[in-house]
Amino acid sequence: MNMIKGHSYREYRSLLNNRNDTQIAKKWNVSPAELSNWKQENGIYITHSDVKMLKLYRHIQKLAKMGYDRKKICKLMQITTTKYDKVLNDYEGVD
Repeated sequence: MNMIKGHSYREYRSLLNNRNDTQIAKKWNVSPAELSNWKQENGIYITHSDVKMLKLYRHIQKLAKMGYDRKKICKLMQITTTKYDKVLNDYEGVD
């Protein structure tokens, strides 16, 4: 995997937890287009919103294992049942 100005995929992935691509590009002192090209060259398709939704999915799974039902999980996490269903459908089977 190629590096961009001394930065690796591992560093990019850790920054995705709290930043989007524009913020990462600014931090690395590259243009958003350069970052986008680097991602495309290396086959990187994950985004900040994917990371956030995956965290949400894992939290839902954890609460479900603890015995909470759908309605209680939605109330605890302050999400709608529609978002709950969307997250489960989109990320089902992802670890």
